[in-house]
Amino acid sequence: MNVTVEVSFSFKADLVDHPVTLALAEEEDVNTALRALVAKYPQVSLRIFTDGGDVHPYINVLKNGGNVRFQRGFKTALHDRDHLTIVPPVGGG
Repeated sequence: MNVTVEVSFSFKADLVDHPVTLALAEEEDVNTALRALVAKYPQVSLRIFTDGGDVHPYINVLKNGGNVRFQRGFKTALHDRDHLTIVPPVGGG
């Protein structure tokens, strides 16, 4: 299945292709998609994952516009043609 990943704001420039299309096995989850993104673009690893391998608590991921924290978190299942948006923290005022 193909899943599109878009990054908003701060580290969009770290991705050569934007948005990124990832080919994943059927019924994979958001965590697997994030790891596949890092496998393709290792330079974004520390922006998404902690040294311990968990997703940073300030990273939000939207699946088709809905925050995965209100679904099954990063274990939220994905389906062909789903669209993920990674929303890193934004500073300013």
